[in-house]
Amino acid sequence: MLTAKPRLPIRQMLCHGWLPSCLKRLLYRFWGYRVGRHVSFGFGSVVLGRDVTIGAHSRLGFLSFVRADTIRMGDRVHIGAVTMLDTPHIEIGDDTRINEQVFVGGLQFPDSKLVVGRNCQIMQMTFINPARSVIIGDDTGIGGDCLLFGHTSWLSKLEGYPVDFQPIEIGRSVSLAWRVFVLPGTRIGDGAVVGANSLVRGQIPPRCLAVGFPARVVSREPEFPRPVSDDDRIRWVEEMIVECMGILEQHGFPSRRSDSTWTVNGFRGWGPFRRAATWRLRLNSTLAGGETDAIPAADVLVSLSAIPDASRTALSRRGVVWLDLATKERADLVHPLGEEVVQHLRRYGIRFCRVKPTSGRAL
Repeated sequence: MLTAKPRLPIRQMLCHGWLPSCLKRLLYRFWGYRVGRHVSFGFGSVVLGRDVTIGAHSRLGFLSFVRADTIRMGDRVHIGAVTMLDTPHIEIGDDTRINEQVFVGGLQFPDSKLVVGRNCQIMQMTFINPARSVIIGDDTGIGGDCLLFGHTSWLSKLEGYPVDFQPIEIGRSVSLAWRVFVLPGTRIGDGAVVGANSLVRGQIPPRCLAVGFPARVVSREPEFPRPVSDDDRIRWVEEMIVECMGILEQHGFPSRRSDSTWTVNGFRGWGPFRRAATWRLRLNSTLAGGETDAIPAADVLVSLSAIPDASRTALSRRGVVWLDLATKERADLVHPLGEEVVQHLRRYGIRFCRVKPTSGRAL
């Protein structure tokens, strides 16, 4: 066949897939790929494309490959082991995670594309076929064993059987539980939740709960999602921080609390370079409109209220990892305690997009 290509890029994996990550970065840059700083390529992994951009701190896991004419990967994109992304056009936003053994491919056309927004997660064993296009909005989660099919074709259209090739659109902050089957032509609105083992076709409205085979809306506002009071938000966030401190203590990082400030004791570095360290976390629910200088010294600031731009800049200059719960944004800084808090809040569906400061320092 004129258009045939191997399902797996075995030749490339054998030729340069075994190279260490540092040499792969040099090789790809020599080929004209735009590869950011601290990008990591696992053993056996390869990237194949004509126009390739890979953001800083991104990672490609063991025996995984990305093959497309156009590849756009943002900063801190993580692709798990034995994952295959193979479609003409691929775009993946900052901080998105694609877990192990995810497959993107199948029957496609020249305009087929996969677009995944910022801060998304696609769980393991999911199969996506972008026959036309599959577009996934920011902050959306796709559960494991999900099937997103952009076509229904097998029997002959000339004999009256339906043959469809249609795009799939999934909005922002959507949650698909495990084993959801999404058929071509589906559009899911922002903030919708689809229950496990559901079959989705057609349109699902925003901010609702849909379950079943086929999926039907069973709950919507104001019952789902239900209103939350400010007192509930304050109480729940405090409980999450207390729980996070308890987990850290289990792992040998004791903490003590004074009002809205937690002090965590631990160690920084490894081996002969290991030394004692102390970090402070501050929970602030009344920051909006306040002065940065009035905030007690802290390494991590969790704010229930929106943090003004001026305060964000000042905090970043001081090396403080600020987490803005109101806007779901965070400082683009790296700090050991900050990353622990961010990962713990993810358990409760709270995810942050990074905001690059005009100036600041990474710890």
